[in-house]
Amino acid sequence: MFVDSLNKMEEIVSSRANLYWEQFNVIELVKKTPNAALGKLARFHEGEWWKVKIYHLTEDGWRVPKSWLS
Repeated sequence: MFVDSLNKMEEIVSSRANLYWEQFNVIELVKKTPNAALGKLARFHEGEWWKVKIYHLTEDGWRVPKSWLS
């Protein structure tokens, strides 16, 4: 599913503790692990390494899981 409204995406990000903004992309914290630093999709967030999933802004908006929209 696509979210094509910045206001709607801001609402989704603010309602979920495992999401945050990185520029206009949304970062989902997936799993906390010390080995995450060795991977390509990792972020150091609040003092710990996390595996992450990145939802990039596209021409159509953000492609997100359906569960986020319910």
